[in-house]
Amino acid sequence: MDTKTDLRIVKTYAALTNAFCELHAEKKFEDITINELCQRANVRRATFYTHFSDKYDFFTFIVRSGFQYYTPTYEIPSNQTRPISFYMDITKNILRFLSEREGMVQSFTSSSLHATLINILNDVISQEVRNYLIEDQQRGAVLPASAEITAQFFTGA
Repeated sequence: MDTKTDLRIVKTYAALTNAFCELHAEKKFEDITINELCQRANVRRATFYTHFSDKYDFFTFIVRSGFQYYTPTYEIPSNQTRPISFYMDITKNILRFLSEREGMVQSFTSSSLHATLINILNDVISQEVRNYLIEDQQRGAVLPASAEITAQFFTGA
């Protein structure tokens, strides 16, 4: 998340995210409504729709925020590429995140929207990894395939 983001927006995102996690512990994704999410978060529906187009867009935000939070922080000089351990740490952190939220994972797998949610998860992770790979290519890294294919392989694995 951008460090210059207005504190009110940060608080709104945190309230919505916490409310979503609480609701998701109680019911499946498809059964969560925007109304109850906003009520639980004490956020107006209009505020929700100012930031997100629907609950799928919000779920994408949650996945992207979680990915960024769990991505290892490496100080990389501008003339160097990220070490392989950076990408391995991403994998370890994703697996740790999922194992710490076993109930949420089980709820997703039993959801009738399982394929949709997995596609969102895969797309976000693939996009984020692709961006890192492109930066590394620009710094001189030689990839076995294009950044897009490498990121898709990484995510699929």
